[in-house]
Amino acid sequence: MASGIEKRGPAQYRVRLRINGKLVTQTFETEAAAREWRDVQKGKIVGDEFVDKKVARDTTVAEACGWYLDRIAPVGKDGKREPISQWAKNQASQLKFWIAHEEIAGWSLLSVKPWDLTQIVDELLEELAPQTIVHRLNVLSVVYKQWQMAFRTPVMNPVIEGVRPALGKGRDRRILEIEEDALLKAAEGSSRPWLQPAIIIAIESGMRQAELSGLTWDRVRLDDEYPHIFLDKTKNGRSRTVPLSERAIEAFVSLRPATPTVGKVKVFPIETPRAVGHAFRDIVDGVFDNLRWHDLRHEAISRLFEFTDLRDQEIQAIVGHLGAEMLSRYTHLRSARLGARLPKLRASRS
Repeated sequence: MASGIEKRGPAQYRVRLRINGKLVTQTFETEAAAREWRDVQKGKIVGDEFVDKKVARDTTVAEACGWYLDRIAPVGKDGKREPISQWAKNQASQLKFWIAHEEIAGWSLLSVKPWDLTQIVDELLEELAPQTIVHRLNVLSVVYKQWQMAFRTPVMNPVIEGVRPALGKGRDRRILEIEEDALLKAAEGSSRPWLQPAIIIAIESGMRQAELSGLTWDRVRLDDEYPHIFLDKTKNGRSRTVPLSERAIEAFVSLRPATPTVGKVKVFPIETPRAVGHAFRDIVDGVFDNLRWHDLRHEAISRLFEFTDLRDQEIQAIVGHLGAEMLSRYTHLRSARLGARLPKLRASRS
């Protein structure tokens, strides 16, 4: 008989344990159930309780969000969701964002880390106010808390301090010329030969991390009269054309295969946008102060406003959607040049 378990008769197994000097007993119908209860209690006493995380490992973010959505906005007889309150209605709209997210929706609950959310926040800041992003992160945090309570399975909540964006002034990290040279030199020494061209293309074109990672050669038109990239699907669901500078063209040429490609052959040998972020962090961490991959896109947009005469709407068309709030972050860069457009006035003298 297993230690601490006594067979009392048919379908009767009693467990006897001494916890904090007090004798505790419990009776079960099967020896397996008795053994499981005994092991759990012993684990709690020594602080080494066994936790089976299989359920969490097999549950995706979308499934957990859907589970919570069903709790606060169940589907009625008419097939429509009926939020239990106005608060639930607001939460439901945020949950649908995570359920439909093209990347982490299919990840296991155990796979999402704070740095993954930081990358998503950087992308969302292109179009959304920080407060809106905080709302989305808050509901994801609630899902993690409620799910682990309901299923009695501890999982790390990735929405920790530092993930939520600041509600004050938006991020405005610029890249100095000397810093850019050092960054490219560091990338040249990377184990990923594609990283340096990717950085150049990002700074020159303003393309998003996900757009670069999924780019295929059939979308790169280097031999056209006006070289460009045609993106048939972007973050906002619309297609757009990205003109290429001479510097960007040179970067693409350095990546172009020696033999012509057929079909959808990827430009960069990576599977997900995270691979770009990981490669970038390997060369910037501890070297370049608080520099993120998304700052390359911000730098690209800033330079279009500073060094070109393109209209605001033309820049929007090149880099993708920029809301009015985000656009205002860049228009000030042209303020210094507005003086040339003012009428030349001479003070009258009596």
